[in-house]
Amino acid sequence: MDTLFIVDVMPLLYRGHFAFVRNPRMTSGGVNTSALFSYTNTILQILEQRRPSHLALVFDSRTPTFRHEAFPAYKAQRDKLPEDIAAAIGMAAEFADAMRLPALRVDGFEADDLMGTLSRAAAENGMEAYLVSPDKDIAQLVGPGVFLYRLAARAPEIWGEAEVCDHWGLRSPAQMIDYLALAGDASDNIPGVKGVGEKTALKLLADYGDIESILSAAQAGTIAGKLGEKLAAEAENARVSRFLTTIRRDVPLPCAIADLALKEPDRDALAAFCAKYELASVARRAGIETAAAGQPGEPPAAGAPAQPGDAPKLATLADTPHDYTLVSNSEQLAELAAELSRAPLFAFDTEATSADPRTARLVGLSFSTRPGRAWYVPFPAAAPATAETPPPQPAAQPAEVEGLELFSFAASEAARTPPPQAEAAPTLAADEVVAALAPVFAAPGREKTGHNTKYDRELLARFRMPVAEPCHDTMLMHFALDAAERHGLDLLSRSLLGYDPIPISTLIGEGRAADPAKMAELPPEAIRDYAAEDADVALRLYLALRPRVEEAGLTRALAESEEPLVQVLLDMEAAGVRIDATVLHAFGDELSGEIAALEAKIYEQAGGPFNLGSPRQLGEVLFEKLRIDDKASRTSTGQFATGEDVLQRYAARHPIVRDILEWRAAEKLKSTYADKLPGCISPADGRVHSHFSQAFAETGRLASSDPNLQNIPVRTDQGKRIRAAVVARDDNHVLVSADYSQIELRIMASLSGDETMLEAFRNGRDIHTETAARVFKVDPDAVTPEQRSRCKAINFGIIYGMSTFGLAQRLGISRTEASSFIDEYFRQYPGVRAYMDKAVADARAKGYAETVLHRRRGLRDIASRNATLRQAAERNAINSPVQGSAADLVKIAMVRVSRALAARGLKAKLVLQIHDELLLDVPRDEEATVRELVGDAMRGALDFGVPLVVEIGSGRTWLDAH
Repeated sequence: MDTLFIVDVMPLLYRGHFAFVRNPRMTSGGVNTSALFSYTNTILQILEQRRPSHLALVFDSRTPTFRHEAFPAYKAQRDKLPEDIAAAIGMAAEFADAMRLPALRVDGFEADDLMGTLSRAAAENGMEAYLVSPDKDIAQLVGPGVFLYRLAARAPEIWGEAEVCDHWGLRSPAQMIDYLALAGDASDNIPGVKGVGEKTALKLLADYGDIESILSAAQAGTIAGKLGEKLAAEAENARVSRFLTTIRRDVPLPCAIADLALKEPDRDALAAFCAKYELASVARRAGIETAAAGQPGEPPAAGAPAQPGDAPKLATLADTPHDYTLVSNSEQLAELAAELSRAPLFAFDTEATSADPRTARLVGLSFSTRPGRAWYVPFPAAAPATAETPPPQPAAQPAEVEGLELFSFAASEAARTPPPQAEAAPTLAADEVVAALAPVFAAPGREKTGHNTKYDRELLARFRMPVAEPCHDTMLMHFALDAAERHGLDLLSRSLLGYDPIPISTLIGEGRAADPAKMAELPPEAIRDYAAEDADVALRLYLALRPRVEEAGLTRALAESEEPLVQVLLDMEAAGVRIDATVLHAFGDELSGEIAALEAKIYEQAGGPFNLGSPRQLGEVLFEKLRIDDKASRTSTGQFATGEDVLQRYAARHPIVRDILEWRAAEKLKSTYADKLPGCISPADGRVHSHFSQAFAETGRLASSDPNLQNIPVRTDQGKRIRAAVVARDDNHVLVSADYSQIELRIMASLSGDETMLEAFRNGRDIHTETAARVFKVDPDAVTPEQRSRCKAINFGIIYGMSTFGLAQRLGISRTEASSFIDEYFRQYPGVRAYMDKAVADARAKGYAETVLHRRRGLRDIASRNATLRQAAERNAINSPVQGSAADLVKIAMVRVSRALAARGLKAKLVLQIHDELLLDVPRDEEATVRELVGDAMRGALDFGVPLVVEIGSGRTWLDAH
């Protein structure tokens, strides 16, 4: 039977945009392709997996529809379409043209109406129709031969009549029209019947069948009480709502069903499309080679990204001169070691069986000393003798290079060489490789580079090949240039070098089937080109990024902070921190009792139990049942918004909200720390070893994972209980905590140059008391705790760009009062206001914010026409230099502390960094020395022109030390 897939394009674009909203997919020319990437892959997935005979893409009308004409408020509450999604609509149409897929739009009608009409026509032509849309109103179209095709995380779900009825509790899919007409649909601004929620609507439909029967029963008095009165009074709204929710099935289509039959794509146009928007994985999935205008194979100049529409062709290994060697014997290994010892710079990379360097098996190492020249060394040869070995790719000689100039990818006939002779099976032993290469890695002063070298260095250290400084890292170089971008090796290769590396999927599989352990099963010949290419690309990236780093003034940030910090983090991770599981278990039991008590209290206030973990049910209780806000905001799916920030705004309105917030906090502490941390204790040494990442947070702050120790609450009494479970190594050790005091406010004083604020810090006065005295116009001795608390909120809120509304919510005061506080604050600290204005203006001019060490954070929405996006970018423009400079300070402090400990030959170890605090595990006989040494190192890390105060404490537990 023929099948027609009807795809509603806009939900796919929204889905892709917001899936990558925290880390958008960007082309080298700055075009956001998040929505496009998700949309194209979804279409290709449907074509691959479902193999439909017919397919149509449907778009909404460009003009107002018949619904808008009948009900002007229809969808009027929706936010303006994000610019990036609006831009993606045209890209989606380009993809449709290249794929030769029909893209339908009929003025005056929505995409839903096209889906209704097409599915009806398909059924009449004896076809099955599949409706690709997440919108629940589409469910009304399901019937014989018409199915919902719902995209899901694991695999798409196909729903017929039975699944629709079961999911929504309906008798038939057609009841979805009346269901929405009664309950309303906030996402489309469909009013429904006031006071009738989803549950009531379902009960009414179960009892009476359809909306007209329900209204008749209400008017006749059969439905008694307030519900009957509401239905009778709201009959007109109900009928209008039903009109709005009914999907038309009679749209005048511009084509016949036969015109929707699949055709072969225009391969040249599709290749050009993928090149234009840098969708290499889409091109591979579609089985094409990318092509574009411009000189074939010519990479963009370093630092000059290609422009959309004029993207160069991405070169590959197949058309790029290269000389990659598989090191198979002792003589070749000795030659490589000598070559690396002579080279002024070499790049290195490792191949392993896992993403976790603590457990991975080292499969091989690769090196490159100049562009196009690389080696792969198996460790040891892992291929079984019977393994079927694919023939190696022909290797071409590299073009002539002078020193370490950036290699040109242009291939020529003269550069090509005959295919190499078959190589002998590698016979190297692991000890032999270590003996030859360990001295090369350990040689002091020899410059090395790689990409994400922290992984490689940890892995190599396990196999007796520790890497000495200096070691440059192209991931950290790119992170310093723009923390808001993505920093993957393949992505940077495509965007900066115009080169598309061999995908790892060719070796270990793709998607969920990918298995890094397969690397150990492959013959070295099959790994050679992939591994050698990685080292080659890392070297080329270093050469491309180095001048950009120097031009941006980032040499110090890398040399004194980011690069030496890699070894500090490795040492810190190896040391780990001791956790007392008995303390956490006892705390977990207490939290269980507290959670149960809070649940009982919440259910009593709500009038009955419900699923506290369900945002939908929680929203119904708060805003439909308790009516704490008749104008409560909703999410894009139509549910009431119940996020932490939303509930904080209602905390003063109803005691149930405060109890819910307390319940959430207790649940998070129990699940994230009390229950989880004991399971993270290593049986080998009884300590917890977290992973720390440098190139993750856009502010430059460190991030930790497996487990995350960065988000342990530090201000609440409950959070302090977690600190009590972090203990010293043994009775002969203590924990020493060293914490910068009010560092972000001190940095704000430095950046703003506000003399009043600078004077307060230079004279050692408490800044919150000082601010309160000025804002409330009283002597410092007369400042009350409440006044100080309010001004503390203002001081820290200003750093984060807090609005008048935000301050009013935080302090539980009126907006007028909050506005007067902020106005008075800026009168007292005019330099802060001037700094904020200048920070925004500079970011708008440059497109980024930067720290005192010139690390950059791109702010792509700083000039957006969308007010929400623009204001968020403006807040980041103000905050990023402050938070980012604090991150610079802490990182340099960590390096200084680590070096000072080593220089004195002390046994104390840095074991944790969180917020602005360092935690050390210290032998008792070293405590006095370490306290002095750490204080000096931290206070002298950077000069901000204000005193840096470091609070140092010690004790058996972290809580005691802090």
